[in-house]
Amino acid sequence: MNLYWTSVEVDIVNPSAYEDCVGGFVYLFLNAHDVREAIPKIEAALAEEDLRINQIEFVALYDEVPWDTEEEQILYDSLAKQASESEEVIWDEIFAYESKDEQEDE
Repeated sequence: MNLYWTSVEVDIVNPSAYEDCVGGFVYLFLNAHDVREAIPKIEAALAEEDLRINQIEFVALYDEVPWDTEEEQILYDSLAKQASESEEVIWDEIFAYESKDEQEDE
């Protein structure tokens, strides 16, 4: 098994469950043999939370990824470690936006 991470842009199926936000993006961490196995796991984890994939930005091996700050490094290395010890998909916080226009302005 390999440790992967992904960045996924999502549409929120039930905005009232997410403070009326309509979309966002999230980092996920998971174990899989290869990317072909990782993608269905990503799809299932998101569907379980009433999120629809807008775009999978990437699926990559997580190995010594350099982050901008020490705080980010500790956070994401910790999430990756949790995923490496589990069969579950491990989530970072969802970064949500209230409208499509808001996302395009960023």
